[in-house]
Amino acid sequence: MAKTQRSGQVMNRVARQVKGTAKRAVAKASKPARKVQVTLGDLIAAAFDVAGETGAAARLVSSRAMASATGKQIVFVG
Repeated sequence: MAKTQRSGQVMNRVARQVKGTAKRAVAKASKPARKVQVTLGDLIAAAFDVAGETGAAARLVSSRAMASATGKQIVFVG
């Protein structure tokens, strides 16, 4: 049976508690990605596939974003 509210009475609302599975999902999402070993040749080949030109591939591989992603600064000479 449903309870009815009399006029003048206030119903208290109770906040819903978060289950443990949500906490685990947040913890799992905040873990760093697993490390993958990639050779310099693989990086250059992928840059050529994306950029299509030699100069654009060189700029892409030696960019600051690539340096922060790999942890190494790649410099092309020539």
